[in-house]
Amino acid sequence: MRKALIALLSIIGFGYSIDELYIRVRVESYEPKTGTLKVIGTSGACRGYKMNLISKPGSSQYQSLINREIYVLIDSSICQDGGTYRIKEER
Repeated sequence: MRKALIALLSIIGFGYSIDELYIRVRVESYEPKTGTLKVIGTSGACRGYKMNLISKPGSSQYQSLINREIYVLIDSSICQDGGTYRIKEER
């Protein structure tokens, strides 16, 4: 009975896993109307990759971050050159 319960909880846990990746990027440009940041990965597995990150449209905070490095949590467990990802959190 106990083993069955543990197996069931394991299956449920895997079914609800969330893919996220915390990366450091340099902001190249920002388009306020669409909320799109063009960035280049500066560390880890994303180093050198050009990516598009989607933030909330109209947010003025990113305009001041052009040519600066920031840390972001994206909605994917991997990054690919040319990929587009949503920003879940930024620091």
